[in-house]
Amino acid sequence: MSTGDRLARADRLAALNLYEEAGELYEQAVREGVPGAAVKYGEMLFRTGDHPAAERVLRTAAADGAEGAHDWLADVLIADDRPDEAARLLEQIAGRETPVVALRVAAVWADAVGDREKAEEWYRRALEWGAPGAANDYGAFLSEDDDRLEEAERLLRQAAEQGDTLAFGNLGGMELDRGDPEAAVAWLERGLESGAAPGSSAMLKLAVAEEQLGHLDAARAHYDRAVEERVPDALVGRARFLADNGDPEARDGAEADFRAAIENDDEGALYYYAVFLAEEGRVDEAMDHYRQAIDAGSDGAYEDLALLCRERGDTGAAEEYFRASIAAGWLSAVFSYADLLRGEGRASEIGALVPQAESLGATAEQLETLRGHPDGTIE
Repeated sequence: MSTGDRLARADRLAALNLYEEAGELYEQAVREGVPGAAVKYGEMLFRTGDHPAAERVLRTAAADGAEGAHDWLADVLIADDRPDEAARLLEQIAGRETPVVALRVAAVWADAVGDREKAEEWYRRALEWGAPGAANDYGAFLSEDDDRLEEAERLLRQAAEQGDTLAFGNLGGMELDRGDPEAAVAWLERGLESGAAPGSSAMLKLAVAEEQLGHLDAARAHYDRAVEERVPDALVGRARFLADNGDPEARDGAEADFRAAIENDDEGALYYYAVFLAEEGRVDEAMDHYRQAIDAGSDGAYEDLALLCRERGDTGAAEEYFRASIAAGWLSAVFSYADLLRGEGRASEIGALVPQAESLGATAEQLETLRGHPDGTIE
């Protein structure tokens, strides 16, 4: 078997999930110095979860200058909860001649590390060096900062003028956030007409915009297409749509979508399914899914679970969840907790919530509600 045939056979075996057999061929190809073999072997090891072995193989490949080795090694480091190492690794090969790498460095600093200052430094470099997609990605990054929306829109419009179809979707998303679904539809339709790739998030955003406008048939069609194209989080989006706008039969469809969304690990699926179950009166199931949502990182579930605990007379658990919700930054939980304290005849404890409400951005009127009624009454 020639070296080229050996590598091709290893690829086929890996595609068939025959990883042990593929690994033997990849190792042999690496020993023979077949170009690309080490990177493919490292990729397979990464995908199968053997991060230590993947790191060893890819570090050697990167040191040898193998194309793609740094990218896959960065993926390994991020998966191993070492994103700062991944960013520094990619910085070593980023430059004017490799502007796309600069864009990835920015994304790692922003999304994996959470260092927005370093991320912006690299977004600026990527833009200066002419990385394809830099204007869109930098604009999307800035759109997460409410104080820099004008800058974000300027960059996204620039990207749209350059023909970046992703920019249309991001501009549509900004209009949705502003509460202008009509303007959002205009941007999103332009993006789809301009050739947005199947699976684009623009389809899901368009469904949301049409729903907000009350165009339910159009919204349903867009949700269906988003699900067909496997747009991330489309299943949970359609499930919520069916639950909110459908008849009993549609709610059955909503439940099926919620379950599929949970299997698919859609963002918010556990939480929104819990809300659905509570609305259906299936409180035990709802509480179980709220707890699962909390375990999965949904701090929005604390207050809902607290309210259900209170309804069931479990004041201790309700207080625990209200406090957790407040600690997670939910202002509404302050007032829900205050209501519990009033109901328990403990209105004198409400004053201690005022500083927390203030730190969470409560208005003067809201603070007065807490501060001004030591007996617990509400005018």
